[in-house]
Amino acid sequence: MKRAFLLAGVAVLSGCVTAEQLDKIYGSQTPPTAAERAAAVAYVKSTFYDPYSIRDASISNAVTLLETGYRSICVRFNAKNRMGGYVGMTSTSLRFQGAAIVSSLQDAPGCNTARLTYSPFPELENL
Repeated sequence: MKRAFLLAGVAVLSGCVTAEQLDKIYGSQTPPTAAERAAAVAYVKSTFYDPYSIRDASISNAVTLLETGYRSICVRFNAKNRMGGYVGMTSTSLRFQGAAIVSSLQDAPGCNTARLTYSPFPELENL
């Protein structure tokens, strides 16, 4: 199942999607729901080494992937690594089915497009 999501993400990023399809994807942006925001916080808390050190956190609007209907949200932040130093801004793409995360991809290239709208994510900074 995770492989299918990864392949769908690669198809979007590799140019297999037309400009019109990209316009439709990025035109479908909506703010993440409260349940999606809470799931993103829970994911980061359970996955990252030191989630309590997170600063400069932001969350993207959700986009709907055309063929699958899944929603994708990116989370960006700066956090400490195991050596205790900040590593710089990293991004993680989260794929949702309803309010449940079904897959994730760290340092996802799709999270760095200027067409994706981000807003502050204070819930993640105030753990």
